[in-house]
Amino acid sequence: MCSNVKTVFGDKNDYAAKGAMKRMSDALGRGVVLVMSLWDDHSANMLWLDSTYPVGSTATGAERGPCSTSSGNPWDVESQYPNAYVKYSNVRIGEIGSTYGANFTSEYLQ
Repeated sequence: MCSNVKTVFGDKNDYAAKGAMKRMSDALGRGVVLVMSLWDDHSANMLWLDSTYPVGSTATGAERGPCSTSSGNPWDVESQYPNAYVKYSNVRIGEIGSTYGANFTSEYLQ
């Protein structure tokens, strides 16, 4: 599926070039660290995530979300929200489906 998506969208298959599932499995076997962060993108303004990217493209897969291609400028974000921060909570680890308890309300499942 990953290779097919990259082919259809004309993207470089960096995942395959780096060893794909075999290398991912090897890394997980050695142990990994979960990293979460708040960040912006000085290279592509995050347009690859939720806008049309590359800007002006009409190719299959270019429209990745509803955001304007003029949005996401890191200079705007950083100047308008200089004190932005993120707070992570209720982070859990366990087998799929095993971390939902009575105190895990439906608001987290939406």
